[in-house]
Amino acid sequence: MNSPKNPPPHIILIMTDQQRFDTINAMGASWMKTPTLDRMVREGVAFSNCYVTSPVCVGSRASLFTGMYPHSTGVFTNFHP
Repeated sequence: MNSPKNPPPHIILIMTDQQRFDTINAMGASWMKTPTLDRMVREGVAFSNCYVTSPVCVGSRASLFTGMYPHSTGVFTNFHP
């Protein structure tokens, strides 16, 4: 239960574009220079394994932001008219 002594957490979700699992130093890619992302990994939460509802990035984002499956959002490709 939330109270002045137990406030709800503040959550900020940051999603980068074109970010593969092997492109962040703090996640094991020692050849990469990513100081800002490394700090975020150290001080926050980083997912090393996750599943998405669509193999297409725009469909996955539409699903995440609406809480619906991609076929319900009508977004099937990255180039949705």
